[in-house]
Amino acid sequence: MRLVPDGLRREVRPGPSAGALHGVVEAAAALRSGATPEAAWASQHVRCDDGAPRTADLVARLGVTAAQAAAIAAAAACARELGAPPAEVLVRVAEALEADERAAVARRTALAGPRATARLLLWLPVLGLVLGAALGARPWEVLLDGGTGTVLGGAGALLALAGRRWSQRLVDRATRAGGGP
Repeated sequence: MRLVPDGLRREVRPGPSAGALHGVVEAAAALRSGATPEAAWASQHVRCDDGAPRTADLVARLGVTAAQAAAIAAAAACARELGAPPAEVLVRVAEALEADERAAVARRTALAGPRATARLLLWLPVLGLVLGAALGARPWEVLLDGGTGTVLGGAGALLALAGRRWSQRLVDRATRAGGGP
């Protein structure tokens, strides 16, 4: 009987869930070998209350977030209360933590392109002015003449800032919809 599926073992990434995965899997292995919940969690230097690990210890010892620690503790308490096999429950929690970490990495990766594009689009007008000056077109004189060039330059700056704000709101909305960073 496998403790963690083979595909999961190969894809453990560094991050808050990687430490949780290791510690939870170790505790599950101890439970499978017949250890009490207190002894299983003691191997991870985590104290227990009625067979459920303390969330503060999980955060401190396993390096998980408070939400992840609460999920681990709740799963252990539910397994004990309902009579479910605690090792199986803990393995499922470890798999869920790993899946959450993979999803967070995928979200960050997917949003890296839009963030970089927004930054690039904000700097393109400045680059255009520098390039125009290098070619001798004197764009600064046109922008600062007090006439049409100044109005258009101001409108362009406002539109660039509005586009940056709009892009940032879209990225923020996508981040919130994904449930993470």
